[in-house]
Amino acid sequence: GVLQGSTAAFFGYVGFDEVCCLAAEAKEPQKNMPRAIGWTITILVVGYVAATLALAGVLPYTEISAIGGFPDAFETRGVDWAASAMAIGEVGTLPLVVLVAVMAQPRLQYALAADGLLPEWFGILNEAGDLFNGTLFAGIVMTFIASFIPFENLNDMISAGVLVAFSMTNSSLILLRHESPDDLPFLLEKLLTTFNALALLTALLLTYCFNSVLGIVLTSLCFVVTLLSCVLIKAFCPEASFFGGKTRTTTQHMQVGVKPVEEEEYRTPMLPFIPCLGIFVNWYLIAQLSLTGMTCWSYSWQRR
Repeated sequence: GVLQGSTAAFFGYVGFDEVCCLAAEAKEPQKNMPRAIGWTITILVVGYVAATLALAGVLPYTEISAIGGFPDAFETRGVDWAASAMAIGEVGTLPLVVLVAVMAQPRLQYALAADGLLPEWFGILNEAGDLFNGTLFAGIVMTFIASFIPFENLNDMISAGVLVAFSMTNSSLILLRHESPDDLPFLLEKLLTTFNALALLTALLLTYCFNSVLGIVLTSLCFVVTLLSCVLIKAFCPEASFFGGKTRTTTQHMQVGVKPVEEEEYRTPMLPFIPCLGIFVNWYLIAQLSLTGMTCWSYSWQRR
């Protein structure tokens, strides 16, 4: 119950994802981006926990409304003016939520257009230097989705999409920090793909089949093999001497040239174990979602 609830509310913690999308407009992103992400997550966690504790103190959790929690709670206690204030605040902050959600999308489309993955139309700037075309397109698509897809399924679909994006980010970090040995090309890619597939299978077995002896055995076996694939990455795929390794050209290579690992200001420790742990946790959280939400996400992913 707790994990399923946390997964369904996961889209509320994607503010740091928006921060990453705007890195091109930051000053000294190598230093300021980690700080911005850390402060964003800290503020979100403190705010959510404080609000949840306050709401649970007003009403038992079984009586909290899933639609208007704070307004209904104050109305139940007879504090009508606070209920009205909460309702006005919720309505007033909805445009801000939409603004934050849409803000990064045109920038992403611009980057994809610059790489040739989307038409050049998405990268056109107007006279004021704004991405009008990309903003218009994103607004129309989001309005259409919000109008016709039930919020419950949309919530799960967004959470699944965000978690998969985080798993892809962790996987990309491993690909850029490690490389396959010369005598075994694409070994890293094969092991990483195997790890993701086994992590998802283990998460599904742990969620739906762990209540029987056979399910426990299968889950334990999949978990051991998943862990083994991570260990094999560490054992047989050496760390790259510079970001991206010998086979991948990154933006850093093109803008500032090759920079040795020792000169970089920040590196994720305990590679590849911490990114692999993040991948496994993401897949496990996805397994907590409703089957309808996962089906909607799978369909939308295939349509891409």
